[in-house]
Amino acid sequence: MVKGTAVEKELAEIKSQLLFLHRRVDEIKQRLEGSPSFEEVLHRRGLILGKSNPTENLLLPKDISPAEESQFYEMMKRYSFRIFLREIISRQGCLQPSSLRRFCSPETEEEYTQFLIGCGILQSGRQGLVLTKDTVRNFGATLEWFVAQVMEKEFACPAIWGAKFGHLKAGGDYDVLSWVERNLLYLEVKSSPPKHIEGTEIGSFMDRLDALMPNFAILLVDTELRMKDKVIPLFEERLADPERMERTSIRRLFDETFLIQDRIFVTNSKPNLISNLARILGCWLGQKASTVAKVGDDQKAGSGRFLL
Repeated sequence: MVKGTAVEKELAEIKSQLLFLHRRVDEIKQRLEGSPSFEEVLHRRGLILGKSNPTENLLLPKDISPAEESQFYEMMKRYSFRIFLREIISRQGCLQPSSLRRFCSPETEEEYTQFLIGCGILQSGRQGLVLTKDTVRNFGATLEWFVAQVMEKEFACPAIWGAKFGHLKAGGDYDVLSWVERNLLYLEVKSSPPKHIEGTEIGSFMDRLDALMPNFAILLVDTELRMKDKVIPLFEERLADPERMERTSIRRLFDETFLIQDRIFVTNSKPNLISNLARILGCWLGQKASTVAKVGDDQKAGSGRFLL
């Protein structure tokens, strides 16, 4: 029994080392192709990166294989899967089989559950299924990781998540930063529905925006609900502050996607998170929103990279 445990630990260590090597190979390939690292990009703008890409709050286990991580990324493209994960985290320690069927069909629930067990995210506990990592408190970090992966895999844009800058006045971290054709993009990602977003959060987002001074920014709320009802009025209130002496400029681009002061985009995940980002990037880079390709919701196939 002891011998078996030792072998399992050795295999886990090998998996971890292979994952590290896989990432290092990707970094070396990027350098050989002449692309600057993200740290170099930020340094040229006078920004000294303190910390980024934290993994302690990710759902992904440390020893997950590259193949499993890739499959997890593909599953994350489904809005229903992200809702499923959000609910699992909120019910830590008391998740029972068949307790999530109001979010998906029994067949889909079984598919999601078996997948999460198979890649080591869920395991059996005394009161039902529990998360393997006890450091995960919410879905935010995993969603940030996913959006950073989307920028890299779908749009070929270098990206980092959970970035901190000790020398900037604004507090908190920057959810996702990406380098889009010589443009620094700041992506603020919200996993909560609009009704849970408060004016102080919009204020903090604007303060970080003012401190970082990116070329453009996106506030992405991972929901299929309307932005006009709650989120846009919060921006209107913020921009109406007489101390800022700024004219409110908010216009709808398409569906529930809005442009504020010509450089801040606000969007949701309907009909699809990736296609909404594609249309926003197309708008910023000079394309009309109506001409950028769309993808269907809950896409199960491998990613087809958007080249803007």
